[in-house]
Amino acid sequence: MVKGIHMEDFAYMDLHTPMILTAESSPRLEPMLVRLSPTVAEQLRKLARTTRIRQSDYLREAVADLLAKYGHVQAGSGHEERP
Repeated sequence: MVKGIHMEDFAYMDLHTPMILTAESSPRLEPMLVRLSPTVAEQLRKLARTTRIRQSDYLREAVADLLAKYGHVQAGSGHEERP
């Protein structure tokens, strides 16, 4: 047994699904409130349900695309450009 780690800590872990961390799935995400029209919100919910991709993943992708479009970040990097 490793000091500080107990077998009961692993009782609910999914050991069959690999954990892949990217800039978009970093554990250090800042919560934000986003307000959408009811129509857009429903379309996003339906898309997420159909594709089984989280709404938050789609929103992060959309924000990253907008920032890249307007030159605030490098496309696909998820990090701000430094001068």
